[in-house]
Amino acid sequence: MNVRKVRLAGFGALLALGGVAMGGCGVADAVKEAASPAPATPEDTLMHALPDFSTGPFHFTVKGGTQPMTGVLDAKKKSYRIDVSQKDPDLGFTLTMKFLVVREKSWIKVDFKGTEGLTGFPKLPKKWLLVDPTKVEDTEDAPLSYDNETDPGEAGAVLRAIVDVKQTGTGTYEGTTDLTKQGEAGIVGDSTLKALGDRAKAVPFEATVDAQGRLTRTVVKIPAAGKVKAARYEVVYDQYGSAGSPTEPAAAEQQKAPKAAYEMLNA
Repeated sequence: MNVRKVRLAGFGALLALGGVAMGGCGVADAVKEAASPAPATPEDTLMHALPDFSTGPFHFTVKGGTQPMTGVLDAKKKSYRIDVSQKDPDLGFTLTMKFLVVREKSWIKVDFKGTEGLTGFPKLPKKWLLVDPTKVEDTEDAPLSYDNETDPGEAGAVLRAIVDVKQTGTGTYEGTTDLTKQGEAGIVGDSTLKALGDRAKAVPFEATVDAQGRLTRTVVKIPAAGKVKAARYEVVYDQYGSAGSPTEPAAAEQQKAPKAAYEMLNA
């Protein structure tokens, strides 16, 4: 994904997000040729397994990386929902933000927990807050519009950088990928990439494809390097066709975003 940053007033840190944070591989890379022959290699199989504009709604979970998240994407209807949560390591409070986009409209929902004894947090309604993009100074800082995203977890960044791969069972694959080619996917941060050095050019990964040829799981096993601990970047795509396409909230469940919301988005 094109990793972007939402700057929250009172949070004291930058919250890295996917541009759906999703970004994805773009139309040219994502759209499959309807008449293409059956894949002949593991690389072809995995690339064809990536979701595209014909996939329909599905649920996704991203663990690890610069910003874990969960949500639902329906590229056909140009809609998605993203839930992100982050705990401040110093103050101990947790910020949860939910982003909802349905075609040309976007909403946010913000919640703070563990703020006892702390001050300076924006007071926001609990409903979905309808955002006016013209009041957001830099719309690149938040996932507030659909931008041809098809691969919210950026599994494609892993698969397009395959060094070697083999099939290990029915629908299962193992190999290595070059993290120096991750682009803005956010699989690892710059400091980790630097610590890995040449090892970043062949990092182990696993992938799983279901009986319908759809990608269901991708895991990158990032080794320890110097002071950097070993980590995992995991993308799970599931509930294909049954996740339920994100829809506009009912009138009673939404309201226009107040001034405090824009102050937070523009901080």
